Amino acid sequence: MEARYHKHHGECFDYRRVWWTPPLEPKAAFDLEVAQIERKLGRRALVSLSDHDNVDAGFVLQMFANTRRVPISTEWTVPIGASFLHLGVHNLGPGRARMLEAAMADVTAEPDAARVEEMLDELGRDPATLIVLNHPLWDEAKIGAGEHWKMLDGFLARHGQHIHALELNGLRSPEENLAVERLARERGYAVISGGDRHGCEPNALVNLTRAANFSEFADEVRNGVPTHTVYMEQYEEPIRLRVLQVVSDVLRTYRELATERQKWSDRIFYLCEDATVRRLSDVWKGNGPDVVGQFVSAMRLVESRHVRAMLRLALAAE
Repeated sequence: MEARYHKHHGECFDYRRVWWTPPLEPKAAFDLEVAQIERKLGRRALVSLSDHDNVDAGFVLQMFANTRRVPISTEWTVPIGASFLHLGVHNLGPGRARMLEAAMADVTAEPDAARVEEMLDELGRDPATLIVLNHPLWDEAKIGAGEHWKMLDGFLARHGQHIHALELNGLRSPEENLAVERLARERGYAVISGGDRHGCEPNALVNLTRAANFSEFADEVRNGVPTHTVYMEQYEEPIRLRVLQVVSDVLRTYRELATERQKWSDRIFYLCEDATVRRLSDVWKGNGPDVVGQFVSAMRLVESRHVRAMLRLALAAE
């Protein structure tokens, strides 16, 4: 398909023009996390949702009466050479959140160490804001473990004083999370839970705190109060099986959603040459190319209890 596109258009397909949204909207994702904490742990929940490079979720949630005080947060992409890091920036002040969102986007578009330093200094001025280095050991850009470590080490040497905690990620392997714990001990950082929960599974790691609100939690972490992480039962599942479940969740049809969001292809968007945005479902005929339909059908097998049991045995044995 890429070869056909290149032959027809004379250039490679630009995947940077494509983005997608998870099946759960902010309120549904928030309710899912709250339900796990309240039902399984019997505790009142504090939940911060951080989408990539935007603060929309927090503002949407603050429109509801029972979520009016939730944090406004984002996951900021910080390019560094051939790679990048993700920073969870939690609990921005409502009056400054949009301005800070735009400022972070400007730094992401034209990054250099001095601008990153200035942005981090500005974000950290608010004592209620928490800055977390998300999944710090994940070589997401695939530059190689050695190069990733050099990049991370350089970032912490230059900007580490602005980082309040390292993330233990609920969708990363136990081995990687243990390595993050070691790094945190060596560098003097707190560790707090997070996770790339793009499907319908609630986060596999959560924090325990005595804080009554997120501002108090940020104050605890920033001032060295010991943190406590709870590993939920789903974390014991093989990580590859859980990733397959996320893919299955993403590709599922949700009849209960609004018509324009029910199919997975409704939730994938493309920025066209004329600057218009179109859904994949508007472009493809039927279910799209056969190879895509076959992949989607294969992913739906994960929903089968018997297939899932076999996968669990096979992946646990690796």
